[in-house]
Amino acid sequence: SFDGALVVKALGREAEETRRFAAEADRLRDANVAVGRMRGLFDPLIESLPTLGTLGVLVAGTVRIDAGAAGPGDVVQVAFLLTLLAFPVRALGWVLGELPRTVVGWERVSEVLDASGSLEHGDRVLDAGGPASLELRGVGYAYAGADGEEAAVLHDVTVDVPAGSTVAVVGPTGSGKSTLAGLLVRLVDPRDGAVLLDGVDLRRLRRGGVAGAAALVPQSTFVFEDTVRGNITLGLDEDGSVTDEDVWAALRLAQGDGFVAALPRGLDTVVGERGASLSGGQRQRIALARALVRRPRLLVLDDATSAVDPRVEAAILAGLRESGLGTTVVVVAYRKATIALADEVLYVEHGRVKGRGPHAELSRTTPGYARLVTAYERDAEERAAQRGVVRTPSRPGEGR
Repeated sequence: SFDGALVVKALGREAEETRRFAAEADRLRDANVAVGRMRGLFDPLIESLPTLGTLGVLVAGTVRIDAGAAGPGDVVQVAFLLTLLAFPVRALGWVLGELPRTVVGWERVSEVLDASGSLEHGDRVLDAGGPASLELRGVGYAYAGADGEEAAVLHDVTVDVPAGSTVAVVGPTGSGKSTLAGLLVRLVDPRDGAVLLDGVDLRRLRRGGVAGAAALVPQSTFVFEDTVRGNITLGLDEDGSVTDEDVWAALRLAQGDGFVAALPRGLDTVVGERGASLSGGQRQRIALARALVRRPRLLVLDDATSAVDPRVEAAILAGLRESGLGTTVVVVAYRKATIALADEVLYVEHGRVKGRGPHAELSRTTPGYARLVTAYERDAEERAAQRGVVRTPSRPGEGR
């Protein structure tokens, strides 16, 4: 509710969220009161044990002295020994009192520490340098539902992406594009088939091997409460593997050097929690520079430039092609200008590859692709018209 405060306020849900929080607060209060009552009985009992023991010794000692079976010194000695045990008994009471709370806390922490994940790693190492070739062999994937049923999102996807090429993945909402992007960088493993990088199954690479060769810029951009430099390097500058020159070069490729240079402290500007001081397009360019500064051999862009101006997006993709960065690019795309920059287009529908080839060829041979791209283009034109912007023709004779 705190993270979504703007949504709560915009929809007028303040009173409902307050009531929901109050109910949880009342439950916590009642639990703490119950604990207090229990401790109110337990602590005095523990505290009284040494005193009761001393009194018992004195009573028993008096009887023994009257009977002539013990002397006063013996009774005092035993009573003193019990007094020495008073603090250990109280300490034991404190431990017993805190033990239930400690056990619950440890169970929560141990669940995190013991979680190893389901991804297993091999021992293969990829060759360094140069763009990577990508291959998908009969890849299928399904999400496990809450009811235990599986919901298949990808079916028998078989694709070869040559090293150094740019491939645009296009498809309607829910067709499995983001799942496919996650599979390419091994956020998840396929249920069926295999994903190969330079001919090596990702599951056979050693830990960190995929992250060292591939980078993903996801739809939802996350920016840390740190400086611009810290968000891009994520600590790589500390060991000298990334310099400020590398950061600026990545920003230039991401078309973000201009706005970063205009910030009050440049790379040292703190962007706020989740990048609150930046616009959506600026956050996306920071995230793109974060991936580019690592010089990945495979770069996966999952609609990673949706919040930037179409001209900026086109400049970013054109810069990637002309930079000589040495990377293979897979981009989930919607805009026609972005699609046109790709060497090949992969049309995905209902989790299956329904068409593959250049944009012009798919427009002629794949009706679903033609309808989708036409709808995207019409929407872009309508938005441009609403802003009073005339679309720049992408080729002679095109436009209005």
